[in-house]
Order: sequence, then structure tokens, then C-alpha cells
Amino acid sequence: MEFLQMSLNELKQGYRIDQANVCCNYCQEFFSFDSEQKALAVSQINEHLNRVHGGPNQALVSFASKYNTLTEKQKELLFSFSSEKKDQEIADLFKVSPSTIRHQKFTFREKAKQAKVYLAQFEAVFSEKQAPEDSLIPVPEATGVIDDRFVLTEKEYAEIVRKYFDFSTGEVVLTVFPKGQKNVIGILNRIVEEFSMRKRYSGKDIDRQLEKIYFDYLLIKRYLIDYGFFTRTPDGSEYQRIY
Repeated sequence: MEFLQMSLNELKQGYRIDQANVCCNYCQEFFSFDSEQKALAVSQINEHLNRVHGGPNQALVSFASKYNTLTEKQKELLFSFSSEKKDQEIADLFKVSPSTIRHQKFTFREKAKQAKVYLAQFEAVFSEKQAPEDSLIPVPEATGVIDDRFVLTEKEYAEIVRKYFDFSTGEVVLTVFPKGQKNVIGILNRIVEEFSMRKRYSGKDIDRQLEKIYFDYLLIKRYLIDYGFFTRTPDGSEYQRIY
């Protein structure tokens, strides 16, 4: 889930609309639609969210991510606040006083105000004034802890593509597998563009397409999986680009 590319409404509703697909924010499930079936696809993704993830609210509060900094107790409180229980009932549930529950609600509201101001500050500085070549290439969360080794601007990305790929034959050919996390992220971002988002590929299809790009296609495939660009079934028979 790339947070900077999603609106607050998309985060709250639990899905986003990507070209001709309605995609779940929390797993690889998606529903395709044409011009007359969009409402049906939205209905299907909502049913999926309720059945698999306990509904959009529960999924948003409880999903595992380094960006979700809520403690387990805070998550339990938010679940309780989303119900129709009164403060006294929630207080009885947590074995505290109603005034403590009211204070917790106040604390959540204050944090929301702080987050709103910070978001406005961030967008004012980065969204409007940052040059396009200085914007950052997104990195899948599966990569792990993101530090300076992974920070890659659009300008740096373009330089990596020019340095490590040969396009003279009309095909995308990786001339050498680079060293350094930043370079690896760069080439993987370019390689993954050769695959369609959300399309399901067989293992043979993946190998055949990657072999055209680099002779050691198994190395590339392992990195695409390990870095979270692709997911695969447990038996390795089916692959899907998710980033």
C-alpha cells in the first residue's frame, strides 16, 4: 500500500479504483469492470472487505504496517468507539471510569488535529514546490526498513535506467546486475513495468519474459518476490504484479 498515492477517502473505504479494477488495500484481491459494471465491482469489493477483513473500519485500524503506530489497547478502544456502546458500557468493558474513556476520546481528537496540520504542512512544502525530478520513487513495504539506501529520486532513477539498460534493439535488456540497494530498486522498478498490474502470470510466462531482459532471470525473479513487487501462490505456479 503506497500511502502518498492514495487519498484519505481511499484509505477509509478500504479500496481504490485502478484503471479497470477495484482493488483491496489489504490483500491482492481485485474485481475488474467495464463502463457498465463499476457499481457491481464496488459492491463485490465491499463484500470482500466485510467477509475477509472484518469491514473497512476494522481493517484500517488493525492492518499491519510500520505506519500504523496504534498500540493494541488503542486499537481496542477505537473498535469500541465505532460501536453504539455508551461511555459507561465501554468503561465497564475496560474496567476504568467513564471520565477516563472521555479523556481517551479527547486524546484521539487532539492527535487527529495534529495529523491534519502536519498533512497540510507536508503537502504545502512537497506537493506544490518540489521539482518533478526530486520526487521519490515509491518502494514496496516488503523491502523492510527503508533508509537512505532506498531513497531514489526520479532523476536518479532515470540515470540508473540509462546506465544499466540497453534499448537499442527495441527490447528492454539489463546489461549487468548492479550493486547497491538504490541501484537494485531502480532496475526492479523498470523491469516490473514490463508486466501488467493485477494480471496473473504462470511461472513459465514469468521466466520467459524475464529471460528476455536478463540471462539470470531466476535472480531477477527472486528479487521481485523478495522486494514485494510480485506475489506468488505457495506452489509457485501463479505470479501477480502488486506494485
